[in-house]
Amino acid sequence: MIALDSPVRTLFERIAAPAALADPDLEAIGAALVALAGDIDYMRRWTEKIAGPTGRGNGSLPIHAPERGPRLMIVHRPEGEMSAPHDHGTWVALAPIVGVETHRRYRSAGEGHGHLDLLEERALAAMDVVTLLPPDDIHDHGHIAGRGDAAHVLIMTGDDQTRYTRNEWDLATGRRRTLGPGETGRWLASEPMP
Repeated sequence: MIALDSPVRTLFERIAAPAALADPDLEAIGAALVALAGDIDYMRRWTEKIAGPTGRGNGSLPIHAPERGPRLMIVHRPEGEMSAPHDHGTWVALAPIVGVETHRRYRSAGEGHGHLDLLEERALAAMDVVTLLPPDDIHDHGHIAGRGDAAHVLIMTGDDQTRYTRNEWDLATGRRRTLGPGETGRWLASEPMP
């Protein structure tokens, strides 16, 4: 349970109405997420938790993950590593806390095809946000070597993405793979696609 005075509680109160709309107000959701990411004193406990005792840990930790509805996590990928290109099946917002996160958005060449066309690439830093709404939510994100420190980012989704049929792509081979409900997919683009 989240403490009533928690900044996370405030986030979920702020996004309740915008997230409940038939067309979620992603601008309002993104602004609320940036406000939480900007609370460096509060977020330090989460960045330290994911960093672990060595200070070099990476991964994904849920901050608030109800069975249904919007959920929040903190993510940190290793230096020089990107996620596999993927979609979510639900709206998503991403905001860096610290560091630089590269975010690339793609368009699929068509149903059944693995080729992706790059539409946009952004280097995101603190106070930046990206929001996506299906079906225009194909993206990858993470760190590109030489572009600052690998970021710690907050990611909020409109629901548990693993409830949906989703896709992931392999840019090197052009393959697309369908992920059924319950499948998580690859954490890093450098992992082989099954």
